[in-house]
Amino acid sequence: MLQLRHIPLVGVGPFIANLAREHGVSFVRTGSDALADVITCLADDEVVTDETEDLLVALRKAGVIDGPTMISLLGHYLDEKRHV
Repeated sequence: MLQLRHIPLVGVGPFIANLAREHGVSFVRTGSDALADVITCLADDEVVTDETEDLLVALRKAGVIDGPTMISLLGHYLDEKRHV
């Protein structure tokens, strides 16, 4: 399993895509995803994820990464995406 110390601070999006490719993981939308969208909409909220964020969820579900690693990758990815 990927260790937190191996997470890059730059190029996080391509790193995540490569990790998914190496493990044969892709994001497949499920009924639970559709339900979550409806609940979010009913709560008058909007959550829009991109392909990289979806890949992170798929990597977690596949057991390639654990929860803390997913959160760390997501944080680094969003920081880089938003130029923080």
